[in-house]
Amino acid sequence: MGFLLSKLLPLFVYPLGLGLLLQLAGLGAAARGQRVWGLGLGGAGIGLIWLFAMPFTSRQLIWGLEERAAALTPAQIPTADAVLVLGGGLRPALPPRQGVEVSEGGDRLLTGLRLMRENKAPLLITSGGSISFTAADPAPPEAISGRELALELGLPASRILINPGSRTTAGEARDIGALARQRGWRRILLVTSAFHMPRSLATFRQRSGLSVIPVACDYQLPTRSAYGQPTAGSVVKSLLPEAEALHLSSVALKEHLGLAIYRLKGWS
Repeated sequence: MGFLLSKLLPLFVYPLGLGLLLQLAGLGAAARGQRVWGLGLGGAGIGLIWLFAMPFTSRQLIWGLEERAAALTPAQIPTADAVLVLGGGLRPALPPRQGVEVSEGGDRLLTGLRLMRENKAPLLITSGGSISFTAADPAPPEAISGRELALELGLPASRILINPGSRTTAGEARDIGALARQRGWRRILLVTSAFHMPRSLATFRQRSGLSVIPVACDYQLPTRSAYGQPTAGSVVKSLLPEAEALHLSSVALKEHLGLAIYRLKGWS
């Protein structure tokens, strides 16, 4: 129940959920005859959703995370005891799929495999547990899907380990730290999406007891300097709401909120 609440409650802090709550509160106020409060709350809800659905806003939020990730990732990746690929970006081999498929976050596993091909480490660890709130869900933990795809792409089974029991970044850091102590590891390469890297790196350095080298991937945007010069048309477009921009804003806010909560709990 605690894990379920940890996934549900933040939804009402993200722009869409909070905006809808404000609009519902406005409708309730209007129904009680409080017209000014109704208009104010309803307008605030619409304005909040519009603000975070603007590409201009989402870009600033994502850049704030991805620029930090790019600065943290060394230009020359050193060798390590293992390459750890955090969960996210794989779709399990369930019908009608013919095998494990990748979504945008699948860059994580592909980056991990590239590091293995470059002989940066002897072992690849695929991580990620089952996150489902339905009964009898046949989907395996993402760590197992990652192993299946790595095998399909040619990595020998002897070079793959799985961490299928972790459902949060903090749990992954704890479990990988325990595995590292058992095997005598001292350094790992941490692979995850750039927007997720600041929180992940802080958590692993705090909880795993390892030397952690960040390798960010899955960048949502090019750098500011590579984004091009604005025009009148691009400025107008950046101020109009888009579903993708609202999604990116929510992703960024989730990371900022998660980092704050992890710090309060002493996990990062």
